[in-house]
Amino acid sequence: VQCHQNNGPVTPDMSCWIDQSTVTNILVDDKPLTVRDLVPVLEATIEVTDWCILGLKLGLPDHQLDTIRRDGYDEADRKRKMTLKWMDTGVASWSSLVEALKSPLINKNGVAEQITKDHPRI
Repeated sequence: VQCHQNNGPVTPDMSCWIDQSTVTNILVDDKPLTVRDLVPVLEATIEVTDWCILGLKLGLPDHQLDTIRRDGYDEADRKRKMTLKWMDTGVASWSSLVEALKSPLINKNGVAEQITKDHPRI
């Protein structure tokens, strides 16, 4: 973390305030995810049981989720298809996944924290 006041790193003797809305972008890798990231994303979100709410929080439109619901073999298959559809948008990233997981509807803060540790911004 850099301090804009002295243009250097924050040291233990300094106070620092961080706007919570930007913390994820600072801490988590935000490069676009691709199909190569499918297994790590599915593993990271194994505790998320409501794939449809997750899809909504990730920005997928309801009509796409309805199609996935109708065409999916089972819940695991629907979650996989939803994740692939999200990755196809070109805006899928670890940081957007963390934000979705932290939303009150999903409330998987522990999962979000683990992703932050496992996929830090470089």
